[in-house]
Amino acid sequence: MAEGVHEIRLTAAWEQSETGGWLRSFGMPSGLDGGAQVWLVVVGGRTDLQPSLNGRLLGAAASVDEDRSAWEVTQLLARRNSLEFSVIGDAAAPPPTGRLPLPAVYGEVLLEIDEREQATLPQENNA
Repeated sequence: MAEGVHEIRLTAAWEQSETGGWLRSFGMPSGLDGGAQVWLVVVGGRTDLQPSLNGRLLGAAASVDEDRSAWEVTQLLARRNSLEFSVIGDAAAPPPTGRLPLPAVYGEVLLEIDEREQATLPQENNA
């Protein structure tokens, strides 16, 4: 990870929604300045995810490589945020209860906060 880039891992506290998707709430990352960019990054896992943040479908990812997908979400962040992953074509399953880790098949989910002067797409080996 490059200097000026901070990661927040969203590993636990997921809940399955009534539609079979996975939900996670989180607060606004602290210390963001006017030039910082925030990226939602998924490493590994499913490639057919449909993420939405605060009720807005994020659309196609700006894929960094075949193992990472990223969406720039800076302007969509609020004081409290709700991230949901749905999967294209998945049928609804009875949801388990409680807060759980996101199943490994979905990959690792994180926020990357890029505070460098000229922020770029998050990459596996930023230098």
